[in-house]
Amino acid sequence: MAARWSSENIVVEHRELQATTMALDCTGQYVVLAGRKCVAIINLYDDGLSVEKKVFRHSKWEVSSAEWSPHHPDMFILACNQRAELLTWKDGELVSQHFLRHHTRTISDINWAVFDPNVLATASIDTFIYLWDIRDPRKPIASFSTVAGASQVKWNKVTPNLLATAHEGDIRLWDPR
Repeated sequence: MAARWSSENIVVEHRELQATTMALDCTGQYVVLAGRKCVAIINLYDDGLSVEKKVFRHSKWEVSSAEWSPHHPDMFILACNQRAELLTWKDGELVSQHFLRHHTRTISDINWAVFDPNVLATASIDTFIYLWDIRDPRKPIASFSTVAGASQVKWNKVTPNLLATAHEGDIRLWDPR
């Protein structure tokens, strides 16, 4: 770990974590850095120097996407290969809550619904977009199929029933109703 300070910004390096993705919590205090070998929670209020929690992972797959819930300040999700893992960060402990498994190929992106605190979307190169309700994570509550796999999925921040996905240069809009 190295830190450099200047008058305009702070740069903190956590090379030992070998993270491939990160997500910032809704309060702006914590960031999760995740990769094939570990998941780390970093407290940004300590200038990014303090690793609050580090949990080692033993996976042959990199974490492709991470997103902290905008509604639950203690909950985030990591996508790794064909599954997504829902985790909570409470009282200094990192706890795995659920695994979302239904994709047949690598999950490329995840996104929490803006207007429903219990719904999130996963996109994959398997040509499916799944909507999940975290109260019952055994199976998706809805699915959309395309000809090409999706590289990104995002909920509309203004309209509650609008979801966009990116597919090899095309944008598709979905209404889950």
